[in-house]
Amino acid sequence: MIIGDPYKFAILSGVINEWNIDDTFCNGVLLFCVNGDIYPKEVVTATLRCEIEYLKQKLRSLAIDKRLYALPPQQAFAEIYGITFPEDTDSDNEDCFDITPASLSDHNCFVFAVCNGVNVRVLASELAYEMENGRHKLQDIAVSETFVSVSEVKGIISGLENFPFII
Repeated sequence: MIIGDPYKFAILSGVINEWNIDDTFCNGVLLFCVNGDIYPKEVVTATLRCEIEYLKQKLRSLAIDKRLYALPPQQAFAEIYGITFPEDTDSDNEDCFDITPASLSDHNCFVFAVCNGVNVRVLASELAYEMENGRHKLQDIAVSETFVSVSEVKGIISGLENFPFII
């Protein structure tokens, strides 16, 4: 099932019946398309019943931040990453821009969305994890970005509402 425009922003998902013994988790695949780029780059198992619900909640409550919305892609991505995963472990993190389901973040793919009130900017990247620092490398990263209207995001949410959890 493709929800959205893969050349802009879309969610590709499907239940894989052979990966399920019952309908508890509804295992399948979940991929994001951002500006024609696919995340993650390989097929990974997603627990769709949980991850689709997470996505609906996150897309319904996108944060508005006009300053972050206007930054260059790599800078915006790095700042949002820092807000979401602060270096100071005593600081509170803020995940209002993070729309990354677990199956993507488990494979070092992160998708952030920031709204300016009219449009939504979606930023995605696959990062290298640096064990010695306990963080992902943010220097010289490739960031896919796209801009969609709030109404397009509502269309994606509607598509997710109708996702068939059939095995």
